[in-house]
This record gives sequence, C-alpha cells and structure tokens, in this order.
Amino acid sequence: MTVDRVPAHLADMLRFTQELRGLVEAMPVTDFVANRVLCLAVEKLFINLGEAAARVGADAVNMPAIPWRRVIGLRNILAHGYEQVAHEILHETVQRELPLLEVVLLQELKRYAV
Repeated sequence: MTVDRVPAHLADMLRFTQELRGLVEAMPVTDFVANRVLCLAVEKLFINLGEAAARVGADAVNMPAIPWRRVIGLRNILAHGYEQVAHEILHETVQRELPLLEVVLLQELKRYAV
C-alpha cells in the first residue's frame, strides 16, 4: 500500500506561503531590502516552497491554478545562484502573488479533506 504524499506536500507549500506572508506582508520594500537576515530567510523559504512543489510530481497536472513552473523555477534560481537576487522582486512576489497562491492551496487541500 502506498501513501499519497501530495496532501503533505501541499500543506508544506501552504505553511511556507503563510510564513513568507507573515514575515514580509506589512513591511515596506525599503525596510525589507535593508534587512539582510530577513532577505536570506525569505530566500530560504522560497527554496523550501519550490522543493515542496517539486515533490508533488505528476499530480501537479490536476491542479492547473498553481503556477508550478514559476514556483519551482524561482527555487532553482535561488538555490543555484543563476543570477543576482533582486530582493525587491521577492518582496513584490510575496505581496502580489502569494495571497492568491494561498487561496488556491487551501482549495486544493479541501479536496483532500486535510
């Protein structure tokens, strides 16, 4: 018997999304960018978010409202240092994109009754 790990990975994604929002949401971008420790913590949480997304695997096709390629792609950029990190963009991502991602993740988790 195999255990369906998809709900656990979605729950991890939700937790990382909520942590990111809690750290950054009310903070002005200038304060965020000036706080190196916070910027590094946010980078790590985005990496964790992308790792959890990657673990969903083939089941991702059943959840098209989640921007899988963007979430995993950001993880790859941050984890492998493909380019200089623009922390302003991470701040904007938390502000503009993560609220919707959180809603979609909650909807998907309801399908699994988690």
